[in-house]
Amino acid sequence: MARTFLPRDINAYLTAKVLGQAGVLRLISVSIYKHIHGLKAGNILFIGNSGTGKTTVMRAISQFYEDHDELSAYRAMVIINANTLAPEVEGEDRATRLFRRIEARVRALHGGDLTAAQLKEAMENATVCVDEVDKISARVSGKANVEGITTQYALLTLLEGENILYRTQVVREDGTRGMADLAVDTSRLLFICGGAFEELYDQVYTLLVNRKDERRLKETSEVDRQPDGTVKVRTVVRFKLKDYLRLSDMFVYGMMPQFVSRFSSIAIFEELGREELKKIMLTADDSPLRASRDYFKHMGVTLRLTDKALDLIADHAMKNTRIGARALREIYTGLIADFEFDPSQSPKLCATEGGQVLTIDQEAVAEYLGAGK
Repeated sequence: MARTFLPRDINAYLTAKVLGQAGVLRLISVSIYKHIHGLKAGNILFIGNSGTGKTTVMRAISQFYEDHDELSAYRAMVIINANTLAPEVEGEDRATRLFRRIEARVRALHGGDLTAAQLKEAMENATVCVDEVDKISARVSGKANVEGITTQYALLTLLEGENILYRTQVVREDGTRGMADLAVDTSRLLFICGGAFEELYDQVYTLLVNRKDERRLKETSEVDRQPDGTVKVRTVVRFKLKDYLRLSDMFVYGMMPQFVSRFSSIAIFEELGREELKKIMLTADDSPLRASRDYFKHMGVTLRLTDKALDLIADHAMKNTRIGARALREIYTGLIADFEFDPSQSPKLCATEGGQVLTIDQEAVAEYLGAGK
């Protein structure tokens, strides 16, 4: 390897790509460091509500490999839904199903003419992201979930770091093609599993409220400055799962102890705050605002979103804590729809020396949100 990447180097790169989630990025930086330096796998479990950035982090990891030529050997990265690990072919086990996905990615990167040694090496360098692992709970609605249990056991076998035989076609030394059994060492793969675990939040919160063990909700004091200059102090209770979660809560949820114990870290994603949401709107590659500006530019219109309008959108999105950044897209796409259809009829459109300008202000946002109530 031409360059030694330290965890702080990896973290600096990811921090530039992902807004917020500093604690999560530190944990994943250590896991990536272990992976690219051949150390014992630092498999990690993501827990976070929809829209908090789990997929964004996974994409940033993939981009980290892509942006550094010296890490080309680690670019085989696959993202798979936990439920799709169920075999499609009779007699095919879940490990084989996953290996086929990894192999397809390896061949897409390195070509189809690979020897057994080349294919084995490339597959063992892969990063595997398994999404929606919360959906393979051992219990659903109080009843045993056989499919979930089976899938957890299948993943457990992979996470334990065993050598698993995988039969596939390779190029022999004489240049001909033939079948070979590869002994894939899964301890070299980096596994990132994640899910929303929405019921886990309710489960732990209810346990605390009902005082089922010694854990208690923590109260904090906040200062409110009134318009007349007076100050009021109020006591609030803010529930953050990372402050209270225990491994035993995961077991109650339906994740088997053997499964959870195979992760070196559990990374809990924070709900996004106002400033993070605003930055996502302004700078994220997939921001609906950026796409909308391109759309209007194509029509010869410059789109402007005022600071107060952005504040109001972010404040409203914060109320939807279970969908995080996705609330931004939901609000904005609804707000901008009529303007996109025919901006010429909007009183918000005006002619300037620089051309046509469409200004979305606080009034427009408030009117849309009020109509949506």
